[in-house]
Amino acid sequence: MEDFGLELEKKSKELNDEIRAKLSEAEKDVHAKKAFNDGIGLYRTGNYSGAIDKFDESLKLEAGNAAAYYMIGICWQMQQDLEKAKQAFLNAISVDSNYVSAYVPLGNIARRENDERSALKYYHKAIELDPKQHKAHYGIGNVHFRAERYAQAEAAYRRAVEIKTDYADGWIYLGRALLAQNKRKAAIAALKKGVAINKRSYLGFYVLADAYNQSGQYKSALAAAESSLKIRKNYAPAYHEKGIALMNLGRKKEAIAAFEKAKQDRAWQQRADHYIKKLKGLIQ
Repeated sequence: MEDFGLELEKKSKELNDEIRAKLSEAEKDVHAKKAFNDGIGLYRTGNYSGAIDKFDESLKLEAGNAAAYYMIGICWQMQQDLEKAKQAFLNAISVDSNYVSAYVPLGNIARRENDERSALKYYHKAIELDPKQHKAHYGIGNVHFRAERYAQAEAAYRRAVEIKTDYADGWIYLGRALLAQNKRKAAIAALKKGVAINKRSYLGFYVLADAYNQSGQYKSALAAAESSLKIRKNYAPAYHEKGIALMNLGRKKEAIAAFEKAKQDRAWQQRADHYIKKLKGLIQ
């Protein structure tokens, strides 16, 4: 009877230990989720350092949480620390290779580092996991656009806007890719869709002005350039297109004034000077 009592006591202790361990795991789970949610709250208020601390706290309790690593990466991105962001995104796919959200930012960072091969690898992996990742298609378009493979860029941007029809950047860059191939009518249609969706896109209005100027629609080009300048003052590319439109409309003094504004940006100085000299009759 004594042995039976000892055995019963042992079993009871083991059971209690097991219950305590399960309760401890459940408690850990609750604390991990709370820390993660607190991190999200801090991220939304712009407190990125505080958010990172909370996500780190969450990871100490739940090491395999890819979402926490991903959010750390986003926070480092917001603080312009791409090296730390990259490592966090790599950590996310290390604990969960199917965590699709981390692949597009990894592709974007690789593209910024001029690592075309890695950028395309990450974008294609995102699409493999989720074919409707419109930002991955857009990223592929950007890689091809930079390399002046405009037809391939066009195809990628088209896929992005097919998936997300209200994707302003997709339409604007589709317009750029079309314009680079001298498909001016199609470019104008795409750019008009882009700026209708994002009415604050100074880039979109500038490229639209360029497309109109190339098409000989100078009044429309002038209106688009002025829309760009309302959004971003002193934007040299838009002043340049404004000058081109005014010059072709016969408004020489205003055109010279626009080119004078454009030449304040060193990148546009040579082009603007050429047109100023031409308008003043100094060169043919």
